[in-house]
Amino acid sequence: MAELSKLDQHALAAGRAFPWHELYVPDVDAALNFYQSVLGMTTQDFSMGEGGGVYKMLCANGTPVAGTMSTRDPNLPPDVPPHWAVYFAVEDVDACVERAVASGGSLLVGPMDVPTVGRMALITDNQGAHLWLYATSLSE
Repeated sequence: MAELSKLDQHALAAGRAFPWHELYVPDVDAALNFYQSVLGMTTQDFSMGEGGGVYKMLCANGTPVAGTMSTRDPNLPPDVPPHWAVYFAVEDVDACVERAVASGGSLLVGPMDVPTVGRMALITDNQGAHLWLYATSLSE
């Protein structure tokens, strides 16, 4: 089993089993405006590299805490409703996917590496609830 990075150990020890969140909505800019107005959050753009576009993030106290995705993205099914997605911190994404499938869950996306971010996969649990598995590639 892969050893947890010090950042992952800290996140889990601090009760941060959910290290990232993502908001899926039809109009990202309207959502960003809502959360800025209601919660006083700020925003930050993250370049996804050549041809990858810009990933818009919500920040609390200057720290990115959630990303935003448009449900109008052509890579998503046309019937994706607006929702918040959660990411679970795991030691080994691939091993966790194997255990999930063996336990009645399904693999939907990945596993995949996101440069400078980490490895992730989207699965369903044994009742169909969606969740992202995430292992960071960041180090101290």
